[in-house]
Amino acid sequence: MRKNLLFRILLIAVPFAMLFSSCNKKDDMSIDEPQKVDLVFQANLTKPVLKSANLPYDEMLAALDCDWADYGTVHVRIATADQLPDGGTDYYLGYTQVGEGIASDLVQLTPGTFYLTRFEIVEKIDENQDWSEANSKILLATPMDNSAFEDFVTDVLPFEFEVGTYEKNRLVFDVLCFNQQVAPAFGFEWFDYNIVEGDEICVFVNCINEYDRENYHQVFAADMYAWKTGLEGETVVPAGDAPYWVVGPNYELTTPESGDGSQIIGAVTPMCFPLYDILADMENGVILQLNPVFGKTAEGELIYSDSVMVHISRDIILEYLGISDYTGNVEDLGDGISVKVELTDDPQAENPRYIHIMLSDCHKPAYFESHNDNQVAEIYALGFVGTDVLMTKILDLTGEMRDPHIAVAPNRRQLYVVDSDQSDKILVYDLYSMSSEFFTADPGGTVPSKITQLVYADGTLYAADMGIDSLTFYVLNPDGFTYSLYSTIELTPGVDFSGGDLIATDAGTLWSFSKNGSSAYVYEINIASGTVTQLANETGMYQVFGAMVYEDGATIITGDGASTGLERWSWNGSAFSMLGTYTPVPAFTYIYGDLASPFLFQVPD
Repeated sequence: MRKNLLFRILLIAVPFAMLFSSCNKKDDMSIDEPQKVDLVFQANLTKPVLKSANLPYDEMLAALDCDWADYGTVHVRIATADQLPDGGTDYYLGYTQVGEGIASDLVQLTPGTFYLTRFEIVEKIDENQDWSEANSKILLATPMDNSAFEDFVTDVLPFEFEVGTYEKNRLVFDVLCFNQQVAPAFGFEWFDYNIVEGDEICVFVNCINEYDRENYHQVFAADMYAWKTGLEGETVVPAGDAPYWVVGPNYELTTPESGDGSQIIGAVTPMCFPLYDILADMENGVILQLNPVFGKTAEGELIYSDSVMVHISRDIILEYLGISDYTGNVEDLGDGISVKVELTDDPQAENPRYIHIMLSDCHKPAYFESHNDNQVAEIYALGFVGTDVLMTKILDLTGEMRDPHIAVAPNRRQLYVVDSDQSDKILVYDLYSMSSEFFTADPGGTVPSKITQLVYADGTLYAADMGIDSLTFYVLNPDGFTYSLYSTIELTPGVDFSGGDLIATDAGTLWSFSKNGSSAYVYEINIASGTVTQLANETGMYQVFGAMVYEDGATIITGDGASTGLERWSWNGSAFSMLGTYTPVPAFTYIYGDLASPFLFQVPD
């Protein structure tokens, strides 16, 4: 027999004296004793009538188990006006089958006005204990007024009814299959959060990109995982070896009609996931892991950035569930991350609340270009996990470029690649559309014969021809790809900048990490004044090449010419200190390379 979702309950009130007038004499009763009326709860099986045409809730109800024939007790709470909202008398009533329905045992009430505030069929949790709210598991229930399920039933609770002497009252109610996971949809505000074994958290994530005014509040595309939590001292940390729930992606991949048939990231939507048993031990809340997706490889695989871990406190969860009052206060989690509960202004929204996660930075892309004597030229996206660096190939430019150099736009959306052998040929990789296209520099402008580096500084894309005798800097305008000469710096003989990679600093200068043979130098270049100052030589930074600034703005990552690893450095104002080595995964062989990221190095005071 198919398990049904909805039952219709008949409450029939019959005057006690009328039922038993043949067995009782009127003068056996006290004249002042109020006559009680018997109420019988009758349940008849009926098919569901889903009045709201709400597909998500229809599916939710359809998934619930509702084999009512195994249930044995009806629980009602009946209150007078002065006992509202939480008071009243609880009755646990047996029932017998009547045809295809059930009829409960009798309840006796004196005539008057009453309110039905609980109506459900339950079973005991512990058969050795007496009936109580704590010792009962709800199997069927009538939802509350203003709850998500109110449109699925004819009448909701609390329900006012009259009990009158010598009157026949017939009240009809619907009950829905109940499951702890959908408790909030019934509007059960009296549920203590410790006994709710399943609710949903709905989150929406966006990021603030100060360098992209057009897309200042960008939606944040990510795969999501939820962790239970523990404490290390006073710090909330993920508990266990793996997430307890794979939330899934908050984005959809779509295929544009006017494109080449490849998929791109389409809609980004709020994500909801069930808490299940987390509320039973959620003293420290949950941690949501966001794995940002910001591009696609040449083979069509998604490219992920470093994980962002967001702590959602118990207070935020309780506010979201409506168990505590809505305040809308922002919790600042540090590192540019904040969390708050917000209310949607959409009157048709299924759930007016959602948890809003805001990040200060949209993505953390970092890139590495590798080329070697076999004329291999490839570009990788980097993801840092412990002492490993995950190398995900974005583009294989072998045959297209011999020695590509890259720069990342401050808005995190574009990756610019130029070939030092052909300066008028520029590749733009768009991270959001996951597409790349070659452009040719405007032949009507100044097109350098050679470009050895690209770098963004103060929102400007600079192209540089770095040699032995001089450094020449151009401004490369991405809108039309035109070059304009910015400055030329004459060099003291003896220093070869031809193998130099550039990073930008928050002091308005550029730093060059130059490797030639077994030597390595670091120079600070002020392109406005034309001054060049040596910061380090091969004694302190043997065979380093390439450089980029990592996410904290205080860490520089370089290549290592003696191995296949990447090195992490800090600068204390007078010397570089090597902080550790990253092992590439998968391992590969390179001769040289260019590193790039969209961040500025924060020069110590």
